[in-house]
Amino acid sequence: MFTYPESTQSLINEATHVSGYGFDILYDASLPVASSVNMARRDNRERHEIVLRLPSDENNYLIAWQAAFVLHQFRMPETERTTLRPEPMGLLDVKSELLAMHPDIPLAQQQGFTDHVIGGVLSQLHSVPLGMLIDIELHRNYSELQETQRQSLINQVVDHVACLQITPEMFPKPIVRANQVMNAAQALMVAELFEMPGLFEPYQTVGMEAAAALLLEPCLQQVFDKATDRELIDHWGRNLGIATWYRWA
Repeated sequence: MFTYPESTQSLINEATHVSGYGFDILYDASLPVASSVNMARRDNRERHEIVLRLPSDENNYLIAWQAAFVLHQFRMPETERTTLRPEPMGLLDVKSELLAMHPDIPLAQQQGFTDHVIGGVLSQLHSVPLGMLIDIELHRNYSELQETQRQSLINQVVDHVACLQITPEMFPKPIVRANQVMNAAQALMVAELFEMPGLFEPYQTVGMEAAAALLLEPCLQQVFDKATDRELIDHWGRNLGIATWYRWA
């Protein structure tokens, strides 16, 4: 039996106790991200599955992160376990603008194109605030993981800074800004947690500090095991100007 660091094992144990389901650790070299989780009860799954792309020292942090995610989901009241869905009426204008900017998209592909672009922003809205909440919790209370967490988050910030190369000439301004400010908020979090202000400089240079701070603040203030995804995501949606793009179902 593989032995994990105490912090990782304690999160696995707590998530197992709260959810009532154990964990399996799997590897999939084709995974497009470093890790993911398939939770028990979905698709008749009897155990949570944490999927990792490759064997790595970073995996102790990634396993802890996914276990914390499961813990958060099962601590959340049933009434809060809703899913973010696109709101067709609220997306009419931005979809029209997007298609007007890309007139060469064949008619048969237009729906898929707009769904892909806007869906990416909504997926980011659904995942990044909670991801930051989890990372803040791990940083505060699981110091054993901080070194691998630090390197993992730095890598993410470096990868995401390429978003600043996207301009309103390429996509509608609300799409571009929402994507960039969400990435800026994560960069600001990492810069503050690990006292590395240089990580945020690319976003500071283009004037995103105030907008990023508005998104980061509630993540820093919320209590991890009492926070609700919906409240936090709605705060981000309002401040990004995209609250009419989605509904809860």
